[in-house]
Amino acid sequence: MSVLPGRPAELTSRAADLASSAEVILDVIRELRGIVDDDEGKAVHALHEQNEQIASDLDRIQPRYKGAADAITEYAVALTEAHADAERAQDDLDDALLAQGRADNALEDLNSRVDAADDAAPSLTGQVPGAQQAADDAQAAVGSAGGRIDAAREAMNEAAEAAIRKIDAAIDSTNEGFWDKVGDFFSDIGDFLAGIGEWIGDFLQDVVDLLKKIADTIIAILGVLVILLLIIAVGMLFGTIGLIIAAIVAGVLAAFLIASILSDVLKDTPEVSETDPYADVLPEDVPADPSLATVLNGTGEVDELGGETDSVVKITKVLGPDGWYYTVTLPSTQEWLSRFGDQGAVNDLDSNLALMLTPALQTQYERAVLEAMEEAGIGENDPVMLVGFSQGGIMAGHLAAYNSDYNWQAVVVSGAPIDHMPIPDSVDVVSVQHNGDPVPNLDVVAGDLGTEHGPNWTTINVDPPNPNPVLGVDAGAHNADKYSQTYQDHLAEVQANHPDLGNFFNEDGYTDTSYYHWNE
Repeated sequence: MSVLPGRPAELTSRAADLASSAEVILDVIRELRGIVDDDEGKAVHALHEQNEQIASDLDRIQPRYKGAADAITEYAVALTEAHADAERAQDDLDDALLAQGRADNALEDLNSRVDAADDAAPSLTGQVPGAQQAADDAQAAVGSAGGRIDAAREAMNEAAEAAIRKIDAAIDSTNEGFWDKVGDFFSDIGDFLAGIGEWIGDFLQDVVDLLKKIADTIIAILGVLVILLLIIAVGMLFGTIGLIIAAIVAGVLAAFLIASILSDVLKDTPEVSETDPYADVLPEDVPADPSLATVLNGTGEVDELGGETDSVVKITKVLGPDGWYYTVTLPSTQEWLSRFGDQGAVNDLDSNLALMLTPALQTQYERAVLEAMEEAGIGENDPVMLVGFSQGGIMAGHLAAYNSDYNWQAVVVSGAPIDHMPIPDSVDVVSVQHNGDPVPNLDVVAGDLGTEHGPNWTTINVDPPNPNPVLGVDAGAHNADKYSQTYQDHLAEVQANHPDLGNFFNEDGYTDTSYYHWNE
């Protein structure tokens, strides 16, 4: 997260666009005035006069664009330098705070030893001034780094004010009638400069998210249609009767899929509320705070807490190196017969089908998870890790791929078909898959034909623990507990490839765990 507000790169791009607009206006002026006046034709003469009027109006507009472009370009350069200075100062401040803590502790320890001695040895008392000087130097370094951050912020503000003055000057020099109102628009140009890049980025991101959802939905639906056509093609091999049976099977399957998906996405968002599932149990029976090694244990925990009647998510909050870090643990499918009598849990077969086949439609499950995160106080810039097994993993990958409302930084899943999902390269992904488990291979239904992933993505694809000695696989390959064991067996690989995952766990510091539940 940046020390100072604003996005220099996007602001620079915006300034370039304004400069380009100014050049386009000049080109239009030249084109309009390049039309030759024909004295013999009244129509052409009238057109020439009209063009001259338009060109004159554009003459008044162009300096405003050029002046604004120049001012914003200079501001973007100053903002870039201020950001760089602030980032360097923040790094020095972090180091100085650590040094100050060590120096203060050393001084306190030395004073304690001097006070404890009946007759303080000169060797001890002689060390006190040096320790005091080290503590004072560390405190001075902290103050210096903080002052540099303040200086960078002041430089940013002064650059913004200078840009305002230049834009005001460009407007005042051509003030006339309607254009006076333009000056009013630019009166609050400081906030505009700081926010324009972010606004454009958010708007474009929403468009990109929607297009990704629509594209993947089309691909998934085409995959289902291919399967249905294959069923009919196989039936044709057995003559008319076979064709009729295959058509009936394909029709029933298509109707089932459509009914299941619509049944889920058209329902209202469930009412989400915080719960304490361990209120009546002994302290020793409450699960320990998660660590990087045991984070997948929580997937089995939320499944047991919710069952077929409730959906439960677990949200863990820790104080990380630069603020609050959140881990959201999501439940897997617990109700498979929702089409034949809904028990209440929304992490059911209906939402499973909707997540895989129609990512453009928002399921009850997704809406409720986002509601729980909001109730937990997770902000849009707070780092979030998503954890899930099976359908919980699908939901984790889905949110990281298609939702930009939160700062997704990590996805840790097991037994989940997420390889086809367009998760950004900025997100750390760990996907554990057992040989013999068909669920992670369901990506093919969604159109995945072997997606290449970047260095942000680690796939652990191995045999499950204690495989069948004859078959080489285990009938329980799709099992949350066994997946957690496999993950722990490969923890060193995870830590080496994704060192930032450690920020989400703080065994010696503040950790808060909350649970949220809902049902249909």
